[in-house]
Amino acid sequence: MGGLHNADAPGVKMCAVGFPDDRGLQVTLKALGVGPEALLGHGGEAWVYALDDHRVVRVLHAARDVETIHRRQALVDELASHGAPFELPELIEVGEVDGRHFAVERRLPGRSVMAQLEALDGAERDLLVERHLEATKALGRLHLEPRGWFGDLVAPNPVRAPSWRAYLEQRAAKSLRLSTPAFRAIDPASLVQSLPEAAAPAFVHLDAFAGNMLARGSTITAVLDIGLTSAVGDARLDPLASAVYLASPQITPVATSRDVDVGMSWLRGAGLAEWFEPARRWLAAFWCSAVDDVRLHQWCRSVLVDHI
Repeated sequence: MGGLHNADAPGVKMCAVGFPDDRGLQVTLKALGVGPEALLGHGGEAWVYALDDHRVVRVLHAARDVETIHRRQALVDELASHGAPFELPELIEVGEVDGRHFAVERRLPGRSVMAQLEALDGAERDLLVERHLEATKALGRLHLEPRGWFGDLVAPNPVRAPSWRAYLEQRAAKSLRLSTPAFRAIDPASLVQSLPEAAAPAFVHLDAFAGNMLARGSTITAVLDIGLTSAVGDARLDPLASAVYLASPQITPVATSRDVDVGMSWLRGAGLAEWFEPARRWLAAFWCSAVDDVRLHQWCRSVLVDHI
């Protein structure tokens, strides 16, 4: 996904010295004095390594524009300007080594919700799942200035439309077009027919899965990776998406059937459960262009292609 993935995920080729097989990344990390053991994860935008107990470095993939870093931080600053119930990414420095750009950020407190799910059980684990979904709901209450449109906030070549459902259809169409041939026969209009129009424009993260939130115990301490997937849209989509990701073994392999039941119970209490399946199908279309993420692409196929 757009967020951090474990280094042993499929598609991650490591060279003999322990760094990924990416010369520009290796040169940048060696210039910064960072060893392979400091790897925290990777995603669609960057590799992420610990610099020390207080800082991390995000080394952008070679094709990523450094302006993405500045657009991303401007959005985070806007979202945090009226306060937030958890910490958000904080940019310290932007740099470049031999043409490869990197961003140094403050290291945020806690460990990933994904890791916490493995560490907890019983009532405290249930509470973590509930607070994970409550945090995704809170994302939609963060401050966002009016844009006059619905759609991508940070992504290059953004998709934007006058209504939320129009954006959903256009964004799905773009991903389906960029995916493998098996997805190109899917009608994007059919994917949005059962989704509601936004009551009011709000911030949507779209990648707030368990790997992109931090926690201490069952308390959510930070939300990560606000950036390329972020949109102006319907705030209800984030808790729906997080429940979908929790129920998908390819995305959240540590989740149990009990976790899924707790998540679905939370959705029912919030009046959102009826949109779980339509959201799942749209999200599979949204992510299907990530063909280099093997497990994620398998999930997209399982939702939209293999059952036909």
